[in-house]
Amino acid sequence: MRQLAVLGLHKAFGSHPVLAGLDLEVPAGSFTAILGPSGSGKTTLLRLLAGFERADAGTITIGDRAVDGPGAGYLPPERRQIGYVPQEGALFPHLTVAANVGFGLPARQRRGPRTAELLESVGLAGMGSRYPHQLSGGQQQRVALARALAIRPEVVLLDEPFAALDAHMRASVRADVQRICQSAGTTAILVTHDQDEALSMSDRVAVLRDGRIVQYDAPQDLYQRPADPALATFIGDANLLPGSVPDGAPAAVDTVLGRLTLAPEASRPATGSGPVTVLVRPEQLDLEPLQWAEAVAGPAAPPVLGGLAGHVVACEYYGHDAVVRVRPEGEPAGPEIIVRIAGGPQLPAGALVAVRARGPVLAWPR
Repeated sequence: MRQLAVLGLHKAFGSHPVLAGLDLEVPAGSFTAILGPSGSGKTTLLRLLAGFERADAGTITIGDRAVDGPGAGYLPPERRQIGYVPQEGALFPHLTVAANVGFGLPARQRRGPRTAELLESVGLAGMGSRYPHQLSGGQQQRVALARALAIRPEVVLLDEPFAALDAHMRASVRADVQRICQSAGTTAILVTHDQDEALSMSDRVAVLRDGRIVQYDAPQDLYQRPADPALATFIGDANLLPGSVPDGAPAAVDTVLGRLTLAPEASRPATGSGPVTVLVRPEQLDLEPLQWAEAVAGPAAPPVLGGLAGHVVACEYYGHDAVVRVRPEGEPAGPEIIVRIAGGPQLPAGALVAVRARGPVLAWPR
C-alpha cells in the first residue's frame, strides 16, 4: 500500500525550473532516501511534500488525501499529519527538552505520558528538564525526531538531519533514527547528498537529476545496476572503460582488462554488438605485485593473462581497506584504474602490478 504519491510535479522559481514532471510512490512503512547533487531539487521536493511551498503543477497525495494539486486545493502544513526534522534540529532554546517534544501536541497532552514515552524511545529518558544548550548535537537531533513523532504523523520528512554531526556521532544517530522509525512503523523520507547514508539506511533510493527521478530502486539494485554511466559514477567509485561486444559473443565484452563476462540480459541494458561503455566497480578488481627485471627483459612490462599491467599512482589507506589508483602500462595519458582492496601494507607509488577483474559487468552502448 502506498503512503505517499507524487505525480507530474512541477516547480519553478521565476524562470528557473527546479522540478520538471517528477513522479514518486513511497510504500507505507518504508524508509526512502532522496539522493542527488546540489541543485537537483531534493530540498524543493521535501518542502512541497511538507506544504512549505506550493506546486506549480502536479499532484501530491498522502494516504488517501490529495494535499496539493488541481481540484484538490492546497492543504497547509499543520493539517498534513507530517513530521519534519530539519538539518540542525531547530529546537526552541527557551523551552526544555520535554516542552520541545510536546510543542506540537494539544495543550492538555503536553504534560501527559506521551512526551516521556517518546524521550525514552529515542534514548533520552530523564532528560526532559534539560535545555537544548545542555545537549550534544546528536542528542538534539534525537529530540527533534521525538518532536516530529509526537503527533503520530503519517510521514516523517528528514532534511539532511545528520549533516552537522561528526563521523562517529553521525553513524550512531543514523542507526537510532532508522531503528526508531522502523519500530514506530512510520513512513520516512530522507533527503541527503551522502551516497553511503542513502544506501545504508533506506529500503529504496530515488536519485534526482535535473528535476526528475532517474532511478528509484533498492540500494543493491541501484549500485549494481545503475541506469546509465553518469549514475554509476554518482553512486560510489566506478571505472568506466571503453569496450566492444564481439560479433557472435553477446555475453562477453573486450576491454583493456581482457575479455569480461556481461551481466545477464535481464539485469543489464541491451547492447547488441559494437562499441560500449563498461562499468567495473573497484571491488571487482584484484591486484598482484609484479617483479620485472627491466635490465634483462627490456623496459616493456610483461603481458598479463586475463588482465593488464600497470604502475601504482597512489594508494589511499583507510585501515579496513585501501583504494589504489593504477595507470595502465604504456598509456601515460590514459585513464587511471581504481581498485579497492582489503586493508594491508600500502603499495608504494610506481610499483608494478597486475590488475584482473572478477564477476559480470554492465555495459551501455556508446
